[in-house]
Amino acid sequence: MITPRLKCIIDHTKGNRIADIGTDHAYIPIYLVKNDLAEYVIAGDVRQGPVDIAKANVEKHKLSDKIEVRLGSGLSVIEKGEVDTVIIAGMGGQLISEILSADIEKARKCNLVLQPMNAQYELRKYLISNGFSITDEDIAIEGFKVYNIMNVINKPQKEFDNDIEYHLPKYLVNHKYYKNLYDKKHREFVKVITGLENSKDVDEDKLNKYKYWLKELNKYES
Repeated sequence: MITPRLKCIIDHTKGNRIADIGTDHAYIPIYLVKNDLAEYVIAGDVRQGPVDIAKANVEKHKLSDKIEVRLGSGLSVIEKGEVDTVIIAGMGGQLISEILSADIEKARKCNLVLQPMNAQYELRKYLISNGFSITDEDIAIEGFKVYNIMNVINKPQKEFDNDIEYHLPKYLVNHKYYKNLYDKKHREFVKVITGLENSKDVDEDKLNKYKYWLKELNKYES
């Protein structure tokens, strides 16, 4: 039930009252409460199907008094100040940015644990340009899949020196899974460049951008 990705998210979650946004099956809330890592968890999801499954799982574990499952979009399922920590995991980085923007004042009052499935570059850009700091970042591996888990707080952070760092931050260089992340980004860039070069109507700006990123990425190989 608890995969390496979910366990990494859990390991980076600290707080007494927690909201898990996009909870799906409520695996994280159940683990947090059963292992005395949280006193109370709000499990939110925008879809009725996952909400029903989450409620059934919570009831199965007899935790309905400590885990409340709510139907709703993003941070709309919590009131300002209701929780101290918010998990937003298992969705795209662009969607995470939109969820934070929609309820920015709620987001600023909480410690954030973010796990984007894609668009990590865009999410890091959003966070730093909107006054948030990435205080810690980890990498989880499941087979060939590579996941980034970020701890974020409401505190201004200096912009990265080089644009490529929004793809591959320097602070991850010594991580045991750094090479996995590097290889993932390299494959991604080469795939996009190859696709653009073989396209009939080439987007020259996008092609040049990815070629620049690939050139910069090669300097970071470890």
